[in-house]
Amino acid sequence: MKTCYLVLLLMVINLSTVLAQAEIESQNLIRQYQFEKAIISLKNCSSLACRLDLAFCQVKVGRLKEAIENYQAILDQEPNNTLAMISLANLYEKTNKLYQAKKSYQSLLNIDSTNAFVYKSYAMLCLKLTEDSLAKIYFKKAISISPSDAESIAELGKLFVKTDSLSEAKVLIKKGLLLDSTYIALWQLNARVNYRENKFKPVVSSIKKAMALGDSSVGYQQLLGYAYFYLDSIPQTIACFERVLKVEMESEPAFFYLGLCYTKLKKEDLAIQYFQQAINAGLSDDLPKYYERIGFIDEKNARYNNALEAYQKALEYSGKADYLYLIARVNDWKSTDKSKVLKLYKQYMVSKNKKNNDYISLATERIKELEAVNIVKAKP
Repeated sequence: MKTCYLVLLLMVINLSTVLAQAEIESQNLIRQYQFEKAIISLKNCSSLACRLDLAFCQVKVGRLKEAIENYQAILDQEPNNTLAMISLANLYEKTNKLYQAKKSYQSLLNIDSTNAFVYKSYAMLCLKLTEDSLAKIYFKKAISISPSDAESIAELGKLFVKTDSLSEAKVLIKKGLLLDSTYIALWQLNARVNYRENKFKPVVSSIKKAMALGDSSVGYQQLLGYAYFYLDSIPQTIACFERVLKVEMESEPAFFYLGLCYTKLKKEDLAIQYFQQAINAGLSDDLPKYYERIGFIDEKNARYNNALEAYQKALEYSGKADYLYLIARVNDWKSTDKSKVLKLYKQYMVSKNKKNNDYISLATERIKELEAVNIVKAKP
């Protein structure tokens, strides 16, 4: 009997040693990113630590269904295992099961309401669910627990900008940059806030700082181009939008602003080419604006038929009555039949959605002039 006990004890010790060695081996493999080999090493280990490692490896190699099953089994065994719970929440997000992820984060906060990482993760999930008001609450909570979290500061700042709370955003940005002046997202956010306030020099300096730190995003290169344009720095604007076109070869805004730049440089034929490229790039809400610019240039250069065609297109795509004034004006330039011109101006004046006060005043005066001429002609 004693011999059997000793044999059994040795077997248990041997098994424990084998399992311990497997656990050590799997940890070494995980550190070497050899996840498939680690999975093989862990297959006979059933401890909680091994199950957690196994699920972790399964996520890394894309065996997500198996990983979810393992994390759920761990939680069945130990319902308050926060590592399994947060891993499962992240996995639900990864597989787009967002409401299940939300429930997991809520459970985590019920277990521990002092974890800044969970609040931040929950806030990020709320952004995906377009629950911005909740995201604000949880980012604020994350920052109150972890005041040096630059990522949460930047994300909360974006939400403030989105709701036009620019003064609150500026306070956060200042705080964030004092904590980490190398965080590109904060410089980008600083550029956006200053752009919204029409402070274009700080926009330029913020984006240049972000670029010096390694930012190469096209969106902020485009924002830099806008800022240079409103600072009347035309060569720099052209350089920015040419860089944009190297990445986004069909960028409507780039074509449009290049057209504006060449208009300012009085290279109007080149400007028309860029406005036409903006039109060709796609049918956005800005399409009438591109036609309008072409019309202005053609009208200025007495290419009245071309101008009329452009304004007609602008009217067609926008339905805005103010284009009726421009059509009447071009006909006034080109036509000797002033009765037709008078009708066009009157058509504009009776339109319901006219908005340009300058056009209304000019049309009113021109109608008076044309009617006066008609009265003179009618006298015997």
